[in-house]
Order: sequence, then structure tokens, then C-alpha cells
Amino acid sequence: MKRVLFLAVALTSMLVACSGESTDTTGATGGDEQRVEIADLAFNPDTLTVAAGSTVTWVSADPDLPHTSTSEDEVWASERLNEGEEFSFAFEEPGTYAYFCEVHPTMRGSIVVE
Repeated sequence: MKRVLFLAVALTSMLVACSGESTDTTGATGGDEQRVEIADLAFNPDTLTVAAGSTVTWVSADPDLPHTSTSEDEVWASERLNEGEEFSFAFEEPGTYAYFCEVHPTMRGSIVVE
């Protein structure tokens, strides 16, 4: 009985540890594809660091509010994205890329490419 209880506690601890949410506001570093959620009139994360060659996908999750991902230096511009729609862009060159939503210009974010 003690062994079963021990295993149950150990398994529960592992599940809790694995399901914790990250509070890193800079997003994940590296990887081939990263996602930015557009919700509550904000980009989340608002700053994302990726490796050169990574693709970033913006996903709109705001019902009834269209959004765009538009670079300030005209490197990319998405169409208006409605809830559930996505836009992807591959970042090949290192640098910092500032962007905004054309529909809601106070919504701003940046992609840092290393």
C-alpha cells in the first residue's frame, strides 16, 4: 500500500512539474517554428527571440477583432487575420524586427533574431 501511495504522489508531482506555464515574456529561444498569439489586443509574447532560419507564426485568437502583423520596416505584412487564422514569416537575417497591428496601431511587438 505504501508503494502505491508513493508512486501516486511521485506521478502527480511529475505531472504538475511538466504542466507548469512559462512566465518568460521574451518567448522561447531557437527552434524551427515559434508562435505568437494575438489575443486581448496584444501580441503574446510581445518580444520573441529566435534563431536565424526560424519561422514565426502569428495566430489570431481575438473573436470579432481582426489583426495584422506588419513590420515597421516593410519586411513583411500579413493580411487581416480573423480568429483562428494564421500568418507565418521566416527570419533568415539576425537583427531586431519591430512590428505592429495596422488595425490597432498601439499593439506592438518585436522579433529578435540571433
